[in-house]
Amino acid sequence: MKSSISGDQLSHSDINTILESRARALAKLPEREHDLENIFHALTFTIGEERYAVDIQRVREVHPLTRLSRVPCTPDFVVGTVNIRGHIYSVIDIVRFMGLSKGKLPECVYILLVSGANEYNRDALETCIISHTVPQVTLIGLDTIQPPSTTISSQAQLYVRGVLDDMTIILDLPRILEDPKLVVDEETI
Repeated sequence: MKSSISGDQLSHSDINTILESRARALAKLPEREHDLENIFHALTFTIGEERYAVDIQRVREVHPLTRLSRVPCTPDFVVGTVNIRGHIYSVIDIVRFMGLSKGKLPECVYILLVSGANEYNRDALETCIISHTVPQVTLIGLDTIQPPSTTISSQAQLYVRGVLDDMTIILDLPRILEDPKLVVDEETI
C-alpha cells in the first residue's frame, strides 16, 4: 500500500518541524567543507610491492605505457622517453631515482605525467613516473600522515612527504621535480 502526503495534509507544526530538520542538516555543510581542508587528494599506485601516493593536483594525465624509446647515456632511473600528443617526456622509475631497489618492468605499466608547474612557475619540469598498477584516487586525512620511517634510507627520505599506517609512501613531488639530477645536460660524441 502506497501513501503520499501532500503539503495541504501537513499541519503548520509538522511543516515547521520538517523545515527545522532540513535547516539543521544544511547547517552541518560548513563542517564538511572544513573537513575537506584537512584532506589530501592523492593518486596512489604501486611499484613492485610498495605503494606510493602523490598529490593529485600535480598529476596531469595517466596513460598505459605503450611505446617507450630508450635513451643512451642517461642515468639508470631514466627508463626512456614517450611521445604524448607530440610532446616528448622522460619516463623515470621513482624507486631507482630515490636510490632504492632496482626491479624489472612488468608487461603492463602505466605512466603518470606529473608537473612541477604552479601559479608562480608555469615553466616547471614535467616528466612521467612509472606505475606498475592502475593508479587510484584516494582521500587521505592530513592527520593520518606520519613522518617518514627511519627504515627508509636518508637519500629516499629527502623525497618523502610522509607515510600512512598501511605503509603507503607519500612522495614530495615538488622536491623531486626540482632536483637537478632530473636534468641531463651531457653531450656525446
